[in-house]
Amino acid sequence: MLEAVTRYQREFEENPTLGLAHAWGELWKSQTKLASFLNAKPNDLFLRTNVTHTLNTFLLGMPLPAKSEILVGELEYGAIVNICRMRAERDELSWRILGMPQTKAALSNLSRQSLCDHIVSQIGPNTSLLLLSHVIAGTGLVLPLEEIALETRKRGVLLAVDGAYAPGAIPVDFSRFQNVDFYGCSLYKWMMGPKGTAFGWLHPLLQEKIQPVNAGWTTYDVAGPISTFGDDSKFQRAFLMSGCHDFAPFRAIQDTIAFWETYPTEKILSEMAALRTILDTRISSQLGWTSLDAKGPMNVYQLPASLQAEGPTLAKRLLEEQQIQINMVSLRGQWHMSFSPHICNTQEEIETAVNRLAKL
Repeated sequence: MLEAVTRYQREFEENPTLGLAHAWGELWKSQTKLASFLNAKPNDLFLRTNVTHTLNTFLLGMPLPAKSEILVGELEYGAIVNICRMRAERDELSWRILGMPQTKAALSNLSRQSLCDHIVSQIGPNTSLLLLSHVIAGTGLVLPLEEIALETRKRGVLLAVDGAYAPGAIPVDFSRFQNVDFYGCSLYKWMMGPKGTAFGWLHPLLQEKIQPVNAGWTTYDVAGPISTFGDDSKFQRAFLMSGCHDFAPFRAIQDTIAFWETYPTEKILSEMAALRTILDTRISSQLGWTSLDAKGPMNVYQLPASLQAEGPTLAKRLLEEQQIQINMVSLRGQWHMSFSPHICNTQEEIETAVNRLAKL
């Protein structure tokens, strides 16, 4: 992707005036190709630079009833929690944290329906919006969005989803999310796409209700190359990034999707699952650590008592002393180590990492 981005940057800078004129057509091609990959409609998507930006667009722009409540899932990304808090403070709403299972015991007996029931039971009479991640970063737990969305739709509660850790890690099919209201995702994580690319998906029923939080050339009457973007969709024009910026990463979305279609996706996900199995086998046999086993795209292990005191500083020590880069997360007051092998990793790398961890 780096080569593709660099190539497109050079093409643009050869004639920036013509490059800008042609950029909108290429942007629409990228959006259309991405929509096809996700089994979505291109007119329901909009492009942004990161998932935080996409969620700002929805959480700050979607009308909510006065004095209502925003319900935020536990372990949500801090930046997204802050958007919800800002929205609540701005409009004199309330906000509350929804408890999520975090221990091996709590995760071991979950079914899709019991997890859905656990979440839905915490919706209150004044809840107007529920924010959840598709894949919980701290545990790797995959939420049953279809079942949850069916219940929120029945209750008239908007469901906003942070999908940063889903596409590219698990199968994602937007034709199954017709009761979801909003879904935001970055393309530079599991999808291995260009840095600075992300998308939001908004249910068609809400596209005339949401208010843009930014204004520009596309806010009112539009002429020139921009006017053809989005098949004359008012929603597309109102939420288009219309200013001049680096279009190269967005154009390279086409190259990203071509890679996933050529490889193909099923093979990539299968290889990732095999690497996670190898990792879990090695850690179990050599270190004696037990996975949370959330059955998602991550391997998460509670640190032994001898390492708990180090907490997050252990990650820094591992990088400096062992050249191992890992993520640390605190769950119910206990520090855990999180691994997320991808196809860019090898079995040899996994074995080397576990051997080095054994020296702790």
